[in-house]
Amino acid sequence: MFKTALANLRAHKARMLLSSITVLLGVGFVAGTLIFTASIKESFFDSFARQAKNVDAAVTPAGGLRVSSIENQQDKKTVDPAALDAVRDLPDVASAEGRVLGPAPVLDKTGKVVKENGNTGVGVAFPTDAKLGYFDFSSGRAPAAAGEIAMDKATAEDRHFALGDAVTVIDHGDQPESFHLVGIFDTSTDKTYAGETVVGFTTPTALRVTGSAGYDQIAVRAKSGVGQDQLVTELKDLPVLDGSGDTFYTGAQLTTELASQATGYTSGFGTFLLVFAIIAALVSALVIQNTFQILVAQRARELALLRCVGATRRQVFGSTLIEAFVFGTLASAAGFFAGIGLSMGLSALLNAAGLNMPTDHLVIDPSAALYSIGLGLLLTVGSAVLPARAATRVAPVQALSAQLGETRVTRRAGRVRVGVGLLLALAGIAVGYAGMQTQDRSRGFMVLTLGAMVTFIGVLALGPVIASPVIRVLGWLPGKAFGPTARLATANAGRNPRRVAATTAALTIGITLVTMFTVVTASIKASATDSIKQHFPFDYQVVSEPDRSVPGDAVAKLRALPELGTVAAEYDGKITVNGGSERAGAIDAVGYHTLINPIMKQGSISDVVPGTVALQDSRLTSLHTAIGQTVTVTGPNGGPALTLKVVASYQDSGIGMPETTISVADFQHLDPAQGPDTVSVLAKSGVTLAASRAAIEAAVAGDPLLTVNSVADYKNQLNTSLNQILAMFTAMLGLAILIALIGIANTLSLSVLERTRESALLRALGLTRAQLRRMLMVEAMLMAVLGVSLGIVMGGGFGWALVHLVAKATGVGSLAIPYTQLLIYVLAGALAGVLAAVVPARRAARQTVATAITEA
Repeated sequence: MFKTALANLRAHKARMLLSSITVLLGVGFVAGTLIFTASIKESFFDSFARQAKNVDAAVTPAGGLRVSSIENQQDKKTVDPAALDAVRDLPDVASAEGRVLGPAPVLDKTGKVVKENGNTGVGVAFPTDAKLGYFDFSSGRAPAAAGEIAMDKATAEDRHFALGDAVTVIDHGDQPESFHLVGIFDTSTDKTYAGETVVGFTTPTALRVTGSAGYDQIAVRAKSGVGQDQLVTELKDLPVLDGSGDTFYTGAQLTTELASQATGYTSGFGTFLLVFAIIAALVSALVIQNTFQILVAQRARELALLRCVGATRRQVFGSTLIEAFVFGTLASAAGFFAGIGLSMGLSALLNAAGLNMPTDHLVIDPSAALYSIGLGLLLTVGSAVLPARAATRVAPVQALSAQLGETRVTRRAGRVRVGVGLLLALAGIAVGYAGMQTQDRSRGFMVLTLGAMVTFIGVLALGPVIASPVIRVLGWLPGKAFGPTARLATANAGRNPRRVAATTAALTIGITLVTMFTVVTASIKASATDSIKQHFPFDYQVVSEPDRSVPGDAVAKLRALPELGTVAAEYDGKITVNGGSERAGAIDAVGYHTLINPIMKQGSISDVVPGTVALQDSRLTSLHTAIGQTVTVTGPNGGPALTLKVVASYQDSGIGMPETTISVADFQHLDPAQGPDTVSVLAKSGVTLAASRAAIEAAVAGDPLLTVNSVADYKNQLNTSLNQILAMFTAMLGLAILIALIGIANTLSLSVLERTRESALLRALGLTRAQLRRMLMVEAMLMAVLGVSLGIVMGGGFGWALVHLVAKATGVGSLAIPYTQLLIYVLAGALAGVLAAVVPARRAARQTVATAITEA
């Protein structure tokens, strides 16, 4: 039977070609994901591990290594600068360097702040001992004097800086300083800098420019023959470090910690991508199962003849699985090699979405081949089990009868399918409804997801019941437009509802997920727009950079502008409430209800005056307080405590309100050094927005660290981000949709072979080649639109449920149906169905009537 199976594969290799493409793509996505994840992990590890190069011991502030440059300088812990000299004096130390990482905004040649991914630049310290440096210079050298600077290669190229140029940096005191560019270095994939502009100074200059109170790390190189453990012991015994709470690492431990961080950066992306890869693989399995079901039905006479000449049921079953195994092995192996190229495509896709996930190393791990090819074999052979079992039911006597027609579903099997499908669909809806009603978003999401999955399975089980009536409805318009050929296509598409349901199920999966993301994204946009309009009705905001304030003279200039009506300074920072850290906000009293209007639960935001406080409603319980009671509040740096009366509470709605709102006077008492970080503005009545914006920009033009944003700017930023996310999700699911469309083409191709005699009879009755092609194209279009329509209905329902869940938990959220996008999905599905039928339709039309009747 093994030889028989191979002979059958050789004889019908064209039939399996399209199916092999689906396996190839599914396995390729899985393999590409595994290769891509391993590659970025290796790239990040190499980048991170550079920081441990030649380091025998390291001292970091309490809490361990700092992994992000985006950190509040006031909250940042550092190693005492005095420790560096003490470390250098140890007899076993060859050299020691203090490493610095902090804000250092750079101005481009037009005087504007350079921003990358929304972040301003960071400054680092270059060591005097080159062996402890971890950047490679593409040109020039490291800074050696106070007036020298080095810059990362990407920024230098983008902003047209060259060696010898003057570079202006804004120091921690908001003063511009000019430096001489002496070196350009490569940051590579170092995620410590998150794609930001990086400039380097000598160590004393880096401390001064960034405003850092100490070092982020002291890196130590031992003298020859000194062990790393011994060196760490000596560091711990230093009086200046003893009892400091600092963390100590050997060089090996530092490398391990950095490797752990690299894994942390990549594991989330790997899991995210693998989910979409699994979806594509499962879609491939549906296509393969449908293909084998059709092939078994078409080979009924052949299988019966095998039984007549002595083949047992087991041998027939085994031969079908052998075909699946050989076919799956070849397609999966090809898919793995395709995955190598696909991994590069994933890198380009994520980089286009702004995620900056480069791969300096292409890592092809043998485990990736094992897992992906193994998954391909499992899916292929597993998908062939039920069709192979059906093949054993062909009785030998059937070989003496006419060629079998399409297998019909018995009434009993139909009733079982309908019963199970309805039960699952209703159970899933009930579970999903329960998840929608919970106030706990995390728990509600899990329950809702479970309900959606059960509902989806139920709907797929009901597919054969749904397919025929929906096909008839969808075929009405083509029937009116194209006449008898379209009506024939509608009849053909609906006469085997089980096959149609199996064919379109794969497409339904992909479109359901795309539609759900589309509806949720549109709803987020609409909700955010409504929230800004209702709760933050400002025209403009003047915003400072992180860790900086809007200068008082800038606020005064804005208040003096005749084009502006309301100008309110807003403050934001950390305070301690009843012993716990809270984010606190304050706004000038004129801004209440005019520029800030939160969803109040009790009291009014206008009740917040010196000596009082308003809290998010959820914080009342956690802080063990209530309206009319008091809380004890201290500033970020300690100092005298304030006792404030709770006078109001507002909805924790995700609209940007802090956990705690106090008066400006109390905020300034708690944190005198913290100025306003934002100034919200309303234009005066009768003044155009263009005129008011021009006045604001002119008033703050002298401070490059201030940014003017309008409501439209915020909406555009939100829309751009959400559109990028939606595009990435759609692209990820695009492969699954492509596989599903190939499945439609494959089903139609096999159906054309199955209906050769029927097509010849139609041609003999006067159907032209063009009409035959049109009939097959309409048939494929109807199947594609069926899958898309079911996907849109279910995806829209699931999207609505998610939006309702968020609205129930937060009080904010409105459903928005993007009708235009959904219509585009339907039209794109129809066009894709037509394109999928091009090759099968041409093949059917090219046969002569006599040849078709003879072959049939």
